[in-house]
Amino acid sequence: MVIEKENYTISYDDNLSYMIEVIDYLDLKMLEIMSFFELRSLKYKRKIIIYHDLELYKKHIEQFHEYRDYMCADTNDGNINLLSLEEAHKTKTHVDMSIEELKSTIVHEFVHICHQDSEIENNGKSINWFWEALATNLGNPDNNRMIEITASNDEIEQFRSLPHNYSVAFTIGKYLLENYSHENILEYIRYPKKLKQDANNILNEARIWSKKKEIQY
Repeated sequence: MVIEKENYTISYDDNLSYMIEVIDYLDLKMLEIMSFFELRSLKYKRKIIIYHDLELYKKHIEQFHEYRDYMCADTNDGNINLLSLEEAHKTKTHVDMSIEELKSTIVHEFVHICHQDSEIENNGKSINWFWEALATNLGNPDNNRMIEITASNDEIEQFRSLPHNYSVAFTIGKYLLENYSHENILEYIRYPKKLKQDANNILNEARIWSKKKEIQY
């Protein structure tokens, strides 16, 4: 089945009846997220591709970087690619994924799309912890938790190999959203070089803040 919307086209197998619920939820959250990024529309209509074959999805991921078991959705090619619920259940990380989690995952990926469209000064390399800091807080906060940050800045920069990476990113995002102005955050989104200059200070501040919160694993 193919459904055309103003900002996206989604294609999926006709027998996945739960996708209507997923689409409705995305539409509900979409304007709120675009408002955060101060976007009136996307630069172009995106494709949302639902993968019904885990091995095919792995091959898709491997065009860009090493596949890891936690990966079930991405925007590597500028579109939203997402495993169906049935295929996500074949992974160790997402064996118990619910429809609610699938709904929040697609919204998480839509945050990445808005982030992509908001960059003015693209330096060719994403700052992964920052992208996930925003996506986890704006897209699927109920699926993430705050932790005390113990990793060094260098370790955080190597995001894909960082233990508890999404929890670290979520905590950094909470710190930014609670302590930086919306204007400051938008500047970092639009001008990644500015973020890169300030990254060590932000990470150091977030580390101290997380310890004061006395968060436990």
